[in-house]
Amino acid sequence: MTTTSTPDAHDSTVPDASGDPDATGDPVAPAAPAPLVPPKGFTTATGPAVDVIVPEAYARWDPHQQRGYLAQRLINAAEGRTVAFAYDCVRVAGQRDRHRDPWETAASMVSASMALSRHGASRLVTTAVELTERLPRTAALLATGWIGILAAHTIAEETAMVSDELMPELDRRISEALAPTRRRTHPPRLGPLRKMLTKAVSACDPVGADARAREARRDQDVEMVPLADDRALITAHLTAETAVEIADRIEALARTASEDDPRSLGELRAAGLLALSRGWACLPDVDGEHPGDPDGQAAARRVTIYAYDDGSPDNRGLTLAGYGPITGHTADQLERSARRRIDSLADLADPDCYAARRYTPSEALARFCKGRDGTCVFPGCQTPAEKTDLDHIIPFDHDNPECGGHTTSDDLGSLCRFHHRLKTEGIWAYYRDIDGTYVWLHGPNHPEADPGTRITTAPGGPLAALAPPRHPESSRRQQDAAEAGRTGSGSPASRRRPHLRHRRAAERSRLRAQAHHRRQEPRSGRPQRSAPPQDDRPQQDQPRSSAFDDEPPF
Repeated sequence: MTTTSTPDAHDSTVPDASGDPDATGDPVAPAAPAPLVPPKGFTTATGPAVDVIVPEAYARWDPHQQRGYLAQRLINAAEGRTVAFAYDCVRVAGQRDRHRDPWETAASMVSASMALSRHGASRLVTTAVELTERLPRTAALLATGWIGILAAHTIAEETAMVSDELMPELDRRISEALAPTRRRTHPPRLGPLRKMLTKAVSACDPVGADARAREARRDQDVEMVPLADDRALITAHLTAETAVEIADRIEALARTASEDDPRSLGELRAAGLLALSRGWACLPDVDGEHPGDPDGQAAARRVTIYAYDDGSPDNRGLTLAGYGPITGHTADQLERSARRRIDSLADLADPDCYAARRYTPSEALARFCKGRDGTCVFPGCQTPAEKTDLDHIIPFDHDNPECGGHTTSDDLGSLCRFHHRLKTEGIWAYYRDIDGTYVWLHGPNHPEADPGTRITTAPGGPLAALAPPRHPESSRRQQDAAEAGRTGSGSPASRRRPHLRHRRAAERSRLRAQAHHRRQEPRSGRPQRSAPPQDDRPQQDQPRSSAFDDEPPF
């Protein structure tokens, strides 16, 4: 194996086989594309050159094969640079702020610069720390383009429960199993990679493998993903036995349908899942009603479905909260049982009304703000607005409401708990511009505070057309407060939990202790379940199950 720099000479001499033939019948390469003219506000920049690993046989390949192979290696190496960037953010945040969690601060820096979601940025930061500090040999394979970021994430997650003292040996085994050889000219795919990691971790640290298997059971979750044509996909990560039980219940309900039922087996299974959610022992009819109780649906649902109407005729502008835009067909069905509510935007934005001096927004105000924003308004964050806090852009003054931020549509923004906390702690600041966009800038406690930084995000909810402030002076007031560093408390005493690095280490120790205890039970002849080892640290230092979902930072 050799290391080579990125060659550009190959590309300019390779004819395109798809070119049209000229008069002599020979293929003619298509004309070179016109040079890129950057749009207004943009320019061009040349990225750094990088060395990547290629086989010695690379020099004997034809130019097309070289081009494709090199493109993949360069993609992987570029992803390796994002890992290096994320670790630099952690290092800078830790050096310049001894109070706040550097992982959380770094995640916000990564999210803002790369437009990643909160989960994506946090995952990248975690992988960067794991590879840089615990898996340096494997990190080198990423930096030289041999493996990509998905493989790096997988390796970091599969080895998370391994003890620090065993990591050098495990890193050696993993890097040797991944390293290119004369026969292995491509890295393994994720499936074979996971199998290799399972064997390596089990051989090197069986206790860590057991702890990882135990921890995986905590990853159970149910998610809804919108699809086209007014459909959605519900995915469930469950234990094997739970999944089999639910599938059997749904199948049994589907088989109770009469022979003349017009629905397909798939539709009947979907109806069976709906019946389980409503607590029914029978399938709903074709219209979704209880076959023997007309009032059964109203009694069983116990949830309210919200929809936003932009005023388009024939129900063509309806958006279902938590899903997205729907067609007129589905809107007509919802309209049959819907209750329409109309609120005046002038009332919701009025800074002089009594409600503007109350801290908690009304339901109408909360629904409008979340319908306007669509998601958390921090750059790159995709947390749905229904799962966010409503943040007073200028903090609410509980002692003197006249002097603080108002509880109005002009002065509230949707922020997930994670970014809400960082704004409150003075890492970031923002204001709503007069066109309704959100402008983010470094707060006074940002590790690399630069007064020239401006990152703009636009609200993306169904009511985004109503985003411009009703009272433009509120925008100027917010901008002045943000630029002066007066939109957050900035107090390090507001941190009520240990840093994420310490929480992960404590969680690793706890799960490893439990796994070791379970492995000792059969040998001691005591198969009965015993209480897990208790942590005798003060309550405020106990690890939490979630890194970002504490109480709101008000």
